[in-house]
Amino acid sequence: MKKNDKYEKTLELITGAKTMPLDEALETLILCAKKSYPLASVRSVQEIALINSPMVVPCLAELYDWFEEKPHDRDRACDIRIIIVECLGEIGSVRSIDTLKKAIRTVQIAKLGPSPEDVAIGLRATAAISLANVDSDCLYELAILLHDEEPAIPVSPVSRPFVKAATRSAAAKAIGAVGGAGGAAILATKLKYPKDEVPEVLAECLESLIWMKPPYLMEVVTPYLMGKNEYLCAITALALAENFGAEVLDLLCEALEKVDNESKEGIVIAISVIKGSSIRQLLQDFLEHPNSYVRKGAKKVLDV
Repeated sequence: MKKNDKYEKTLELITGAKTMPLDEALETLILCAKKSYPLASVRSVQEIALINSPMVVPCLAELYDWFEEKPHDRDRACDIRIIIVECLGEIGSVRSIDTLKKAIRTVQIAKLGPSPEDVAIGLRATAAISLANVDSDCLYELAILLHDEEPAIPVSPVSRPFVKAATRSAAAKAIGAVGGAGGAAILATKLKYPKDEVPEVLAECLESLIWMKPPYLMEVVTPYLMGKNEYLCAITALALAENFGAEVLDLLCEALEKVDNESKEGIVIAISVIKGSSIRQLLQDFLEHPNSYVRKGAKKVLDV
C-alpha cells in the first residue's frame, strides 16, 4: 500500500471512530495519533478530546508522554503536543496538571530552517494558558515563565529580548486569569522594573493588571499612560476605559493634554468606549480641537 493510501486509510479510521464503542474508539484514535502523519495525529487528538468520558484526560496524558519519549522523531515541531495541551486546558480537569507543568518547562531545540531554534516556545505558551484554566495554585510556574528571558540558543543581542516574548506574554495573560493578590504583585513588579522588556509583553501585563484592579493600580500604570511609547499608552488607556468607564475620564483627558502627538489618537479612541451621553458630545468637541491627532481620533470614532 502506498504512503498516500495509508494516510487516507488513517483518516477513514479517525472518521469511523465516531461510531465505535468507547473503548474501541479510544484505542483506534490513539493508534492513529501514533502514526507518522502529523495532521492525522492532530485530528486524532482533537477527536479524543471531544469524547465525553473520564478516560479522555488519562489517554491524552499518556499520548503526550509517548510523543515526549522521542520528541525529535515523533513530534519534531511540537505541533501535536501543543494540541494535546490546548485540549487539556479546554477540558479543565485537575488530572492534567502534571502534564501541563511538564509542558510549561519543555525546551526542544531543532533545526527546522537554516539554523537551530527552540521549537517548544509555542508549547510553553499554550501550556501557560491551559495551566491557568485548571490549577489556581500555579503562580510559581507562571512567574518563572514571565521572567524567562535567556534564549536556549545563541542569538544576536538585538534579537535576544524577542526570542521568548511569546511565552512571557502568555504567562502575563495566564497570571491575569489566575488572579489574586499574588498574581497582581508579580505583574506589578514586572511593570515597575521592566528593564529591557519588549512592549508586547508589557502590554499583556498592563491589560491583566488593569483587569485585576489592585488598590495600587494607578501608581503602576499611570507612567505608561503618560509615557513616550505610543503603543503602551494606547493599550493602557483602552484597558482603563473598558474596566473603569467614566471613573477614569478625567485621567484620560489629563493624559490627552500631556502625551506626545502620536499617543493622542489612541487616548481619544479609548475615551470613545466609555458609556454615557456626555461622551459623544466630548468627542464632537474634539473635532474642533487644535491638535490634529485629537481631531483624527475623533473623526475615526465618530466616522465623519
